[in-house]
Amino acid sequence: MVTNTETTPETESTPATGRSKVGILVVDDDATKRFALRTILAPLDEDVVEASSGADALRQLLRHEFAVVLLDVRMPIMDGFETAQLIRQRPRSELTPIIFVTALDQAETDMGRGYMLGAVDFVFAPVVPSIMRAKVSVFVELYRAQQELRRYRTQLETLVEERTIALTAINRELEAFSYSVSHDLRAPLTSFDALSKALLEEHGGKLDKRALEQLRKMREVSERMASVFDGLQMLFRLTSGEIRREQVDVSALAAEIVQELRAANRKRKVVVEIAPAITVNGDRRLVHILLSNLLNNAWKFTSAKPAARIWIGQEAVDGESRVFVKDDGVGLDMIDSHRLFGAFQRLHSQSEFAGAGIGLATARRIVNRHGGRIWAEGAVGEGATFYFVL
Repeated sequence: MVTNTETTPETESTPATGRSKVGILVVDDDATKRFALRTILAPLDEDVVEASSGADALRQLLRHEFAVVLLDVRMPIMDGFETAQLIRQRPRSELTPIIFVTALDQAETDMGRGYMLGAVDFVFAPVVPSIMRAKVSVFVELYRAQQELRRYRTQLETLVEERTIALTAINRELEAFSYSVSHDLRAPLTSFDALSKALLEEHGGKLDKRALEQLRKMREVSERMASVFDGLQMLFRLTSGEIRREQVDVSALAAEIVQELRAANRKRKVVVEIAPAITVNGDRRLVHILLSNLLNNAWKFTSAKPAARIWIGQEAVDGESRVFVKDDGVGLDMIDSHRLFGAFQRLHSQSEFAGAGIGLATARRIVNRHGGRIWAEGAVGEGATFYFVL
């Protein structure tokens, strides 16, 4: 009578190495052969589980995971090939490596069938212990590496989930802050501006020169703060919403924006050269805001010149298509270039060039949302060039 010696894979770590043992399934109807294989594999210090038949092996595979299965070819009722076929049909064990161990010689063994059933190797009697251990240890280490990768993947999924929850909470706080800016803070500012305007219109004639000047400065400050609020709301809106990409005619958009700038500044003399057929793949609304901010920036920082020049073009460098907005204005010190795209970062005083310090931060946010990059080059007194890639 064939006896079935059945053990269960252990989960605790080995004292010597601190690593968890992995299971190795030995399937053979001969108890003597199972004992011999267990003895050969003992130096690996892993959990060797025995099964006395194909059916017994399938039961073990339902309960546990194994790094490798050592499977006898010739067994009663269900031989090794039939067992291998059933192993491969079960999702839990469909990828488990199988090494056929047989006392038959190669001529008597249908190795082609074995490999078709998913075998990774054949070992023929007499078994050389060192070779057997070397073959099995390869799959043991592979299994251990896969388990480690699985553990890292689980940790990564957990981390992503935690960060997503945190990001959602932050976005809700930003939305609440944006609402507060647009309603709770903006409303009193609007009232303040309206009252100061009414005071100027109704009682301006009764006030002395100093009082009138102070009222005008109050109105300028309130308008500047309103501009800051508008810029903040713009930044908040750019963090959400879907990007709808299409081919955008940058040349046409630039011409529209320049026309608006000329209408608002009829006394300025600015020569603007727009290269034809500049196109990008991006969200048309966001690209319009991006161009508007860059052109407004160029328009502002050339205001000290009686006859200024601005260029809008496109160039290919190392296979990369770059759009640029160039001017011959006051330029910039490259030492301070890292501050250009930060919100409220200014390289010039408010008295020199008015503004809220939001335009270039908005430009960078738009480019980032397109997965691109934006940067500036220039020198003091020699103008500046802003490049962007979408």
